[in-house]
Amino acid sequence: MGQKSRTRHLVQAAAVLALLAAAQVDAADRPVIVLTAFGTTTEAFATYDHFEKKVRERFPGYEVRWAFTSHKVRHKVAKEQGRELKDLGTVLRDLKAQGHSRVAIQSLHIVPGEEWEKKVVSVVREIPGLKAALGKPLLSSEQDKERALKAVAATFPPQDGKTAVLLMAHGSPVPPGEKAYVSFARLLHSRYPHAFLASVEGKPEAKEAFVAVKKANPQKIVLMPFMFVAGDHVQNDLLGEEPDSWKNQLLKHKAYQIEGVTTGLGYVDGIVDLFLDHLAQALREVEGKK
Repeated sequence: MGQKSRTRHLVQAAAVLALLAAAQVDAADRPVIVLTAFGTTTEAFATYDHFEKKVRERFPGYEVRWAFTSHKVRHKVAKEQGRELKDLGTVLRDLKAQGHSRVAIQSLHIVPGEEWEKKVVSVVREIPGLKAALGKPLLSSEQDKERALKAVAATFPPQDGKTAVLLMAHGSPVPPGEKAYVSFARLLHSRYPHAFLASVEGKPEAKEAFVAVKKANPQKIVLMPFMFVAGDHVQNDLLGEEPDSWKNQLLKHKAYQIEGVTTGLGYVDGIVDLFLDHLAQALREVEGKK
């Protein structure tokens, strides 16, 4: 090999090494994506794996970590499954200790309620030294509600005059969260008169929804979760065999044909896209882009 050839190869090798080094620096400097959810102790945990796959497809090259806001869920999973689920504060402190300086945190909560305010927004404020941007919950604006409605309605059975749809939401103990649920329930019913939404806790109240469903006099009722995962509430409160489950409370009135949906919003493409758009906005903010 001649001197010119060796020199050319050395220059090419140096260029490749420089590109690799630059790529490593770029990867290290990228924000970390933190997905934060309420959590579940059921097999519906697979919903989170499905969502993470969608995140990695849309945002390749970013590190992804998880945080779970429910202390009860974390404790039960640790006790029964031997798995450690970390809260958001622990995840953020770990990232800071590992030298990360920027994070994009995407909430998988449905409304900006108590979990969002106390276990996401407030926690981020308690950890200085991190540049953090927050991806908002599902129903954070009127545009969000319109998009969420379109996505959920795409899963409804046809309006045949004989079928009603009843969606179960978790509910919120604080006014902003409750207001978001009530507003969405009104929007839902105004566009789809055969569809109703109620909460396990708080407003819109289940008993009022039961009355409205009965007045509609359907032959069939489709019971659906309006929750990211179809976990314990869906298995027991919605479709369970206990007398006070929504299914059995409705059947006390009439022998409706009951159909239950056992997958959460995390499997609805339009809902996933809405959350990913919120995350994209958070990434733009933390990366200093418009």
